[in-house]
Formats: sequence, structure tokens, C-alpha cells
Amino acid sequence: MKRYLYLALLAGMLFVMNSCITEPEYPHYEPWLCSINADGTGFRKIKKVDGYYGTTGFWDIYMTKDNRIIFYGERLWISETDTIRPVCITDNIYTLQNNPARLSQSPDGSKLYFASRDKNIHELNLNTMTSRQLTSESVRTLRNPIVSDLGNYVTYSSKGYGEPSKFTEYMYWLNLNTGESDIIPSPDSIAVNPTYSEIEDYVYYEKAGVFRSRLDGSDRNTVDDQGGSSRPYSMFSISMDRRYITHNTNTITDYYIRVYDIISETGTNILVKNANYSYVYEYLGVMCKQANIIYYVSPGYPEELWVRDLDTGESRKLVAKGMNIVECYMLAPTWDGSRVYFYANIPGR
Repeated sequence: MKRYLYLALLAGMLFVMNSCITEPEYPHYEPWLCSINADGTGFRKIKKVDGYYGTTGFWDIYMTKDNRIIFYGERLWISETDTIRPVCITDNIYTLQNNPARLSQSPDGSKLYFASRDKNIHELNLNTMTSRQLTSESVRTLRNPIVSDLGNYVTYSSKGYGEPSKFTEYMYWLNLNTGESDIIPSPDSIAVNPTYSEIEDYVYYEKAGVFRSRLDGSDRNTVDDQGGSSRPYSMFSISMDRRYITHNTNTITDYYIRVYDIISETGTNILVKNANYSYVYEYLGVMCKQANIIYYVSPGYPEELWVRDLDTGESRKLVAKGMNIVECYMLAPTWDGSRVYFYANIPGR
């Protein structure tokens, strides 16, 4: 009998103790697609999304020249920005590559270039919504297409094993008008992010630093001897006036966007967040297509969204009422740099 009384007493004590213990409250965050103007005004929480930033697997976002938003995932979707209603614009035969998730756009904004998982490069006409396959590769994986400054060429690289018998990343060019294509010779077995300027007749690319050469590999010289990468990524870009190059550089623990001024031959490193996920390796900074402006996210907790004018060297943290962001994941500035769209975690109610 005493044993049962003891067990009952013990059970009662445990019940009382358990009722006095409250579960710790963890912060509740909600993922939103947001936007804000470059001057810090006009902050908007546009649409709340699921924790994967779209059930269709949105890996990145881009703005078109006419300020529509494109979602890059296994397919391409496009939407007006006032009401987010994405419409798929790629054929079902295309499944896009996710590393790197690069969407390149022609200078007039009418055509998109992307790499699909069939190992090839494709073009999509936004006016007619028709597409065409530009390459016919079956062995190596062609990826990271970058359209030239006048829109007549696209350059890209390839992932695969070849001679010599080790991992290689070759670079190629393709004339969009004639269909002619060839390899861009390089002394490196790995060279990435080839970007061709028709105006200069030079192709810029990365290895340990930034180099340039003619399409046939001749007249090769070093542009920037710092930074560089052996992995293709979508942040590498050259400004419209061909003055600035943005590429990445990192120390053991820190990650930077390196802004190199070709005219003054000087570089500036900007500390940024590295969005290193299983499906993307990307420094979180984007240069605008038609303005010498960079939007970037500084590391830390909570993270901060910044804008930098490359011509003046001035940086400004974007702060607005209700803009209580904790983490940022993707950035898509308008072409003129006046506004940026981004995915972010925001404390919920």
C-alpha cells in the first residue's frame, strides 16, 4: 500500500513540476519576397513564400529590362511585380542547371540565355516565347552562358573530364548570327566566367585573378592579379561602360566582392555574405546591368542590405520602417539600379 501511495505522490510532484516549466519561445521567421528603392524609401513586403522560396524550387531571381521579375528554378517563370503570379516560360523539355544558376540577358532585354541539364545552352525569345537550342553537346556539361556587350556572341564553359586526364573547365565562344563556335585557348586547364566584349575584342575570364585575351587565345595579359576563382558563378560581371569588373575573393574565413577599376587599375574588396547552399555557391552581391551600382548583403546576424555607388565609392545601408530582416537569400536589382528585389526572413507575429 505504501508503495502505491509513494508512486501516486511521485506522479503528482512530477505533474506539478512539469506544469511550472514553460517551453522556451523561439523567434518565428517568415520568408518574404521584398523590395526597396536605392534611397531607402518604398520598402514593400510583396509576397510571403514557403521555406524553400517557392515550391517549384526558385534558386535565383532576375529583373528584366521592363521591370518584370524572373524566377530561376528547374524552369523559368516570369511575373509582374505588383501581383506575383509566376507563369512558366520554358518548355517542359528543359530542366535548368542549378550550379551556377545563371540567366544571361541580351542588351535589349529581348532574349534570355541559360544552361539546361541536357548539357546544352539555350536561347529564349521573350517577345515570341520561342526557344532554340544553341549547342549540341552530349559528353561535357556546357554551363554558365554570358552574352556579349553587343549581343552577337555568347560565351560559356564546360565541366567534365578530358585531356589531360584530370578535371578541366574549358571556355567557348559562339556567334549567335552564324552559329560558328570554337574553344577559347588558355594555358590553364581550369578557366571560368568568360565574358566577351565585342567593342574591345577581348574576352575576360578568371583563374587565379582576372585575365583577358582575344577569342583565339592570343594577346593574353593579366587584368587583376588578386582574387579569382576556379568555379563558375553568376556574380562575375563587367559594367556597361566596361570600367568595373566584379568578381570574388576570399581569405580563410571571410568572403569579399572584389571591384576592380580597369581605368585606375585599383581594386576594392567589399565584405559580403556567402550564400553557400547545397544547390548554389554564390557571394551575395549583384552589379546592376545599366548602372555602376552594387547591391550586397553584409554578413552577421541580423544581416544588412547595402547599396554602393562604384563611381563615388559611397556605401549606404538600406533601412526602412518595417524592414526588420534577419537573413537575405537572393538579390535582383532593376537594370537602372533604382530598386532591388530580394528574398529575406522577417520576424513574424
